[in-house]
Amino acid sequence: MKNYFTKALLLVCLSSVAAIALAKDVSTDIIKKESVYTVKETMDKFESLIKSKGLTVFARIDHAKNAAGVDMQMNDAEVIIFGNPKGGTLLMKNDVAVALDLPLRVAVYKDNDGKVWISYHNPQALKTNYKISKGVKVLDKVEGALDKLTTAVSK
Repeated sequence: MKNYFTKALLLVCLSSVAAIALAKDVSTDIIKKESVYTVKETMDKFESLIKSKGLTVFARIDHAKNAAGVDMQMNDAEVIIFGNPKGGTLLMKNDVAVALDLPLRVAVYKDNDGKVWISYHNPQALKTNYKISKGVKVLDKVEGALDKLTTAVSK
C-alpha cells in the first residue's frame, strides 16, 4: 500500500513538472536588443530603414506623448506598426486569425535604468497560435529581416 502511494505521489509530481515545462511563457518570444541611441533616434533610424526596404508604415505611436496628453508621465516609448501586405496576406490565407498579430510591431523604449531597447515578438511564435504551416518560409524571412534591421539601427 505504501508503495502505491509513493508511486502515485511521484506521478503527481512528475505531471506537475511536465505541465509547468509545457506552460507557455509569453516572455520567451520577445527579442530585445539594447540601443546606443535615444528612443527617438533609434525609431527614426528604424522607420527610415524599413521605408527604404519598401515596407509599409501603418502607424507610429509615441506612448510618452500620449501619456502627457492625459497629464501622466512615463519613460520614452514608441511603437511602429509596419509590414509587407504580400507577406501578411500569405500568412492570413492560412489562418485569417493571424490578423490579430499583423501588421508587425517594433517597440523602442527607455527602461527605468535609462537603457534604450528595441524589441519585437519573434515571428516564429506565430506558429504556436495559428495554423500557418504554408507560411513557414515567410516567417523565416521575416525573422531574419527583423534581426538584421533591428541590429542595424541599434549599434
